[in-house]
Amino acid sequence: MNKKLLFIFPLLFVFLLVFSISKTYAWTDDELTTTLSKHPYGTYHVIDKFYATSNFDSVNALKKNAKYLIYNGGYPEEDKDNDIYCNVASINDENDAVILQNHYGYNQPVYTKYSRIKEVESYDNKAQYLIGFNDYDNILIILDGDTFKGNLGDIVNDFFQNKVESTYRKTHEFYMPYESCAKAGGVSSISRYRENSDIYIACCTYQVGFNLTKEAIQTPVDNNTEDPSIYGGNNETQIDDTPTEPTKTENIPFKILGIVISSILGVIGLYLIYILSKKIYQLMKGK
Repeated sequence: MNKKLLFIFPLLFVFLLVFSISKTYAWTDDELTTTLSKHPYGTYHVIDKFYATSNFDSVNALKKNAKYLIYNGGYPEEDKDNDIYCNVASINDENDAVILQNHYGYNQPVYTKYSRIKEVESYDNKAQYLIGFNDYDNILIILDGDTFKGNLGDIVNDFFQNKVESTYRKTHEFYMPYESCAKAGGVSSISRYRENSDIYIACCTYQVGFNLTKEAIQTPVDNNTEDPSIYGGNNETQIDDTPTEPTKTENIPFKILGIVISSILGVIGLYLIYILSKKIYQLMKGK
Protein backbone atom coordinates (compact mmCIF):
# COMPACT_ATOMS: atom_id res chain seq x y z
CA MET A 1 0.00 0.00 0.00
CA ASN A 2 2.81 2.45 0.90
CA LYS A 3 4.56 1.70 -2.40
CA LYS A 4 1.37 2.52 -4.25
CA LEU A 5 1.13 5.90 -2.50
CA LEU A 6 4.77 6.71 -3.26
CA PHE A 7 3.99 6.13 -6.92
CA ILE A 8 0.79 8.21 -6.86
CA PHE A 9 2.14 11.41 -5.27
CA PRO A 10 4.66 12.21 -8.05
CA LEU A 11 1.95 11.68 -10.65
CA LEU A 12 -0.35 14.06 -8.80
CA PHE A 13 2.41 16.67 -8.75
CA VAL A 14 2.95 16.32 -12.51
CA PHE A 15 -0.78 16.64 -13.13
CA LEU A 16 -1.02 19.85 -11.11
CA LEU A 17 1.91 21.29 -13.03
CA VAL A 18 0.33 20.42 -16.38
CA PHE A 19 -3.00 21.84 -15.25
CA SER A 20 -1.39 25.16 -14.31
CA ILE A 21 0.36 25.38 -17.69
CA SER A 22 -2.91 24.76 -19.52
CA LYS A 23 -4.31 27.97 -18.03
CA THR A 24 -2.01 30.10 -20.25
CA TYR A 25 -4.24 32.13 -22.54
CA ALA A 26 -3.88 32.14 -26.33
CA TRP A 27 -5.77 34.69 -28.39
CA THR A 28 -8.22 33.17 -30.85
CA ASP A 29 -8.33 34.09 -34.55
CA ASP A 30 -11.49 36.13 -33.99
CA GLU A 31 -9.85 38.04 -31.14
CA LEU A 32 -6.76 38.73 -33.22
CA THR A 33 -8.78 40.07 -36.14
CA THR A 34 -10.96 42.28 -33.92
CA THR A 35 -8.07 43.81 -31.95
CA LEU A 36 -8.35 47.60 -31.74
CA SER A 37 -5.72 50.33 -31.53
CA LYS A 38 -6.07 53.58 -29.62
CA HIS A 39 -3.36 55.11 -31.80
CA PRO A 40 -4.07 54.77 -35.53
CA TYR A 41 -1.20 55.21 -37.98
CA GLY A 42 -0.89 58.72 -39.38
CA THR A 43 -1.41 60.55 -36.09
CA TYR A 44 1.39 61.78 -33.81
CA HIS A 45 1.40 61.74 -30.03
CA VAL A 46 4.14 62.23 -27.50
CA ILE A 47 4.91 60.09 -24.46
CA ASP A 48 4.20 62.44 -21.57
CA LYS A 49 3.77 60.38 -18.38
CA PHE A 50 7.00 59.32 -16.69
CA TYR A 51 7.94 57.15 -13.72
CA ALA A 52 11.53 56.44 -12.67
CA THR A 53 13.43 54.64 -9.93
CA SER A 54 15.08 56.78 -7.27
CA ASN A 55 18.67 56.58 -8.56
CA PHE A 56 17.93 56.96 -12.28
CA ASP A 57 19.10 60.13 -14.05
CA SER A 58 15.77 60.72 -15.75
CA VAL A 59 16.28 64.06 -17.47
CA ASN A 60 19.65 63.08 -18.93
CA ALA A 61 18.22 59.76 -20.17
CA LEU A 62 15.23 61.47 -21.80
CA LYS A 63 17.46 63.99 -23.57
CA LYS A 64 19.56 61.16 -25.00
CA ASN A 65 16.47 59.20 -26.06
CA ALA A 66 14.22 62.03 -27.23
CA LYS A 67 13.79 60.38 -30.64
CA TYR A 68 11.72 57.64 -28.95
CA LEU A 69 9.19 60.06 -27.46
CA ILE A 70 7.03 60.83 -30.52
CA TYR A 71 4.95 57.96 -31.87
CA ASN A 72 3.18 57.50 -35.19
CA GLY A 73 0.68 54.71 -34.73
CA GLY A 74 2.39 51.97 -32.74
CA TYR A 75 6.08 52.86 -33.14
CA PRO A 76 8.37 55.83 -32.46
CA GLU A 77 9.20 58.16 -35.30
CA GLU A 78 11.66 61.02 -35.72
CA ASP A 79 12.13 62.90 -38.99
CA LYS A 80 13.90 66.20 -38.42
CA ASP A 81 13.97 66.93 -42.16
CA ASN A 82 10.19 67.09 -42.01
CA ASP A 83 10.10 68.82 -38.61
CA ILE A 84 8.95 65.75 -36.68
CA TYR A 85 10.87 65.50 -33.41
CA CYS A 86 10.75 66.27 -29.68
CA ASN A 87 12.97 68.57 -27.63
CA VAL A 88 13.53 67.82 -23.94
CA ALA A 89 14.54 70.49 -21.43
CA SER A 90 14.93 70.27 -17.67
CA ILE A 91 12.86 72.62 -15.53
CA ASN A 92 14.72 72.50 -12.22
CA ASP A 93 17.81 71.17 -10.51
CA GLU A 94 15.91 68.44 -8.65
CA ASN A 95 15.77 66.39 -11.86
CA ASP A 96 12.12 65.51 -11.39
CA ALA A 97 10.40 67.51 -14.13
CA VAL A 98 10.86 68.18 -17.84
CA ILE A 99 9.46 70.37 -20.59
CA LEU A 100 8.60 68.57 -23.84
CA GLN A 101 8.41 70.56 -27.07
CA ASN A 102 6.66 68.43 -29.69
CA HIS A 103 7.07 69.15 -33.40
CA TYR A 104 4.52 67.26 -35.47
CA GLY A 105 5.57 68.40 -38.97
CA TYR A 106 5.98 71.55 -41.07
CA ASN A 107 3.04 73.97 -40.93
CA GLN A 108 1.79 72.14 -37.84
CA PRO A 109 1.46 73.70 -34.38
CA VAL A 110 4.32 73.10 -31.94
CA TYR A 111 3.05 71.83 -28.60
CA THR A 112 4.77 72.36 -25.25
CA LYS A 113 4.04 70.07 -22.32
CA TYR A 114 5.23 70.09 -18.74
CA SER A 115 5.66 66.66 -17.16
CA ARG A 116 6.64 65.77 -13.60
CA ILE A 117 8.59 62.53 -13.26
CA LYS A 118 7.13 60.41 -10.46
CA GLU A 119 9.22 58.03 -8.39
CA VAL A 120 8.53 54.29 -8.50
CA GLU A 121 10.06 51.37 -6.61
CA SER A 122 12.49 49.22 -8.57
CA TYR A 123 11.30 45.90 -9.96
CA ASP A 124 13.96 43.95 -8.03
CA ASN A 125 15.45 46.68 -5.80
CA LYS A 126 18.47 46.83 -8.14
CA ALA A 127 17.26 47.72 -11.63
CA GLN A 128 17.36 51.44 -12.43
CA TYR A 129 15.04 52.60 -15.21
CA LEU A 130 12.45 55.03 -16.48
CA ILE A 131 9.09 54.03 -17.94
CA GLY A 132 7.09 56.51 -20.00
CA PHE A 133 3.70 56.10 -21.66
CA ASN A 134 0.70 58.01 -22.97
CA ASP A 135 -3.04 57.50 -23.31
CA TYR A 136 -2.59 55.83 -26.72
CA ASP A 137 -0.83 52.65 -25.52
CA ASN A 138 2.67 53.80 -26.51
CA ILE A 139 5.26 52.70 -23.92
CA LEU A 140 8.98 53.37 -23.54
CA ILE A 141 11.39 51.84 -21.04
CA ILE A 142 14.96 53.16 -20.69
CA LEU A 143 17.14 50.86 -18.59
CA ASP A 144 20.60 51.29 -17.15
CA GLY A 145 22.19 48.12 -18.51
CA ASP A 146 24.63 47.78 -15.61
CA THR A 147 21.78 47.29 -13.12
CA PHE A 148 19.66 44.55 -14.75
CA LYS A 149 20.28 41.67 -17.17
CA GLY A 150 16.91 39.89 -17.14
CA ASN A 151 13.64 40.08 -19.07
CA LEU A 152 12.67 43.74 -19.52
CA GLY A 153 9.12 42.60 -20.27
CA ASP A 154 8.80 41.54 -16.62
CA ILE A 155 9.63 45.09 -15.49
CA VAL A 156 6.98 46.61 -17.79
CA ASN A 157 4.33 44.02 -16.86
CA ASP A 158 4.95 44.54 -13.14
CA PHE A 159 4.79 48.31 -13.58
CA PHE A 160 1.35 48.37 -15.22
CA GLN A 161 -0.11 45.70 -12.94
CA ASN A 162 1.25 46.86 -9.58
CA LYS A 163 2.97 50.25 -9.55
CA VAL A 164 1.15 52.78 -11.74
CA GLU A 165 -2.06 54.50 -10.62
CA SER A 166 -5.23 52.44 -10.91
CA THR A 167 -6.41 54.58 -13.85
CA TYR A 168 -3.72 53.02 -16.01
CA ARG A 169 -3.67 49.49 -14.58
CA LYS A 170 -3.51 46.94 -17.38
CA THR A 171 -2.57 43.28 -17.70
CA HIS A 172 0.18 43.23 -20.31
CA GLU A 173 2.23 40.20 -21.35
CA PHE A 174 5.37 41.79 -22.76
CA TYR A 175 8.45 39.60 -23.23
CA MET A 176 11.86 41.01 -24.13
CA PRO A 177 15.14 39.43 -22.92
CA TYR A 178 18.04 41.77 -22.20
CA GLU A 179 20.17 40.18 -24.93
CA SER A 180 17.51 40.97 -27.55
CA CYS A 181 17.21 44.69 -26.85
CA ALA A 182 20.67 45.77 -25.60
CA LYS A 183 21.69 47.12 -28.99
CA ALA A 184 21.75 50.39 -30.89
CA GLY A 185 18.28 51.64 -31.69
CA GLY A 186 16.58 49.28 -29.26
CA VAL A 187 13.64 47.11 -30.28
CA SER A 188 9.87 47.08 -29.92
CA SER A 189 7.26 44.45 -29.15
CA ILE A 190 3.49 44.31 -28.77
CA SER A 191 1.01 43.02 -26.22
CA ARG A 192 -2.75 42.73 -26.13
CA TYR A 193 -5.05 43.44 -23.20
CA ARG A 194 -8.77 43.55 -22.47
CA GLU A 195 -10.69 46.68 -21.59
CA ASN A 196 -14.33 45.96 -20.88
CA SER A 197 -15.51 43.90 -23.89
CA ASP A 198 -12.81 45.16 -26.27
CA ILE A 199 -9.26 43.98 -26.97
CA TYR A 200 -6.52 46.55 -27.56
CA ILE A 201 -2.92 46.35 -28.72
CA ALA A 202 -0.06 48.16 -26.96
CA CYS A 203 3.49 48.72 -28.20
CA CYS A 204 6.58 48.97 -25.99
CA THR A 205 10.01 50.26 -27.08
CA TYR A 206 13.01 49.02 -25.08
CA GLN A 207 16.18 51.12 -24.90
CA VAL A 208 19.24 49.97 -22.91
CA GLY A 209 21.84 52.58 -21.97
CA PHE A 210 24.77 52.93 -19.60
CA ASN A 211 25.97 55.56 -17.12
CA LEU A 212 22.35 56.52 -16.51
CA THR A 213 22.39 56.53 -12.71
CA LYS A 214 22.66 59.83 -10.84
CA GLU A 215 26.22 59.23 -9.63
CA ALA A 216 27.54 58.18 -13.06
CA ILE A 217 29.83 60.44 -15.08
CA GLN A 218 27.64 61.82 -17.84
CA THR A 219 28.68 62.26 -21.47
CA PRO A 220 27.51 65.12 -23.71
CA VAL A 221 24.16 64.70 -25.42
CA ASP A 222 24.59 64.48 -29.20
CA ASN A 223 23.69 62.27 -32.14
CA ASN A 224 26.88 60.22 -32.08
CA THR A 225 25.81 56.56 -32.25
CA GLU A 226 29.24 55.55 -30.97
CA ASP A 227 28.51 57.19 -27.60
CA PRO A 228 29.24 54.36 -25.10
CA SER A 229 26.84 55.81 -22.54
CA ILE A 230 23.99 55.05 -24.95
CA TYR A 231 25.04 51.92 -26.82
CA GLY A 232 28.42 50.39 -26.13
CA GLY A 233 28.75 49.86 -22.40
CA ASN A 234 32.22 49.46 -20.99
CA ASN A 235 34.88 46.75 -21.01
CA GLU A 236 32.76 44.59 -18.70
CA THR A 237 29.44 45.10 -20.49
CA GLN A 238 29.89 44.98 -24.25
CA ILE A 239 26.77 44.75 -26.38
CA ASP A 240 25.96 44.51 -30.07
CA ASP A 241 25.83 48.03 -31.50
CA THR A 242 24.44 47.00 -34.89
CA PRO A 243 21.28 49.03 -35.62
CA THR A 244 18.19 46.86 -35.94
CA GLU A 245 14.63 47.36 -37.05
CA PRO A 246 11.83 47.10 -34.45
CA THR A 247 10.76 43.47 -34.09
CA LYS A 248 7.58 41.86 -32.88
CA THR A 249 8.13 38.97 -30.49
CA GLU A 250 4.60 37.63 -30.19
CA ASN A 251 4.39 34.08 -31.64
CA ILE A 252 0.67 33.29 -31.77
CA PRO A 253 0.88 29.86 -33.55
CA PHE A 254 3.46 28.68 -31.01
CA LYS A 255 1.24 29.81 -28.12
CA ILE A 256 -1.78 28.00 -29.56
CA LEU A 257 0.23 24.80 -30.11
CA GLY A 258 1.44 24.96 -26.51
CA ILE A 259 -2.13 25.31 -25.22
CA VAL A 260 -3.35 22.37 -27.30
CA ILE A 261 -0.51 20.12 -26.09
CA SER A 262 -1.03 21.21 -22.48
CA SER A 263 -4.77 20.52 -22.71
CA ILE A 264 -4.16 17.02 -24.09
CA LEU A 265 -1.69 16.29 -21.31
CA GLY A 266 -4.22 17.61 -18.81
CA VAL A 267 -6.87 15.15 -20.06
CA ILE A 268 -4.37 12.29 -19.89
CA GLY A 269 -3.47 13.34 -16.34
CA LEU A 270 -7.13 13.28 -15.30
CA TYR A 271 -7.52 9.79 -16.79
CA LEU A 272 -4.44 8.51 -14.91
CA ILE A 273 -5.73 9.93 -11.65
CA TYR A 274 -9.08 8.21 -12.26
CA ILE A 275 -7.37 4.82 -12.85
CA LEU A 276 -5.11 5.23 -9.80
CA SER A 277 -8.02 6.29 -7.60
CA LYS A 278 -9.94 3.23 -8.72
CA LYS A 279 -6.97 0.98 -7.86
CA ILE A 280 -6.63 2.57 -4.42
CA TYR A 281 -10.33 2.04 -3.76
CA GLN A 282 -10.05 -1.64 -4.74
CA LEU A 283 -6.97 -2.08 -2.50
CA MET A 284 -8.77 -0.50 0.45
CA LYS A 285 -11.73 -2.84 -0.11
CA GLY A 286 -9.36 -5.79 -0.09
CA LYS A 287 -10.03 -6.81 -3.68
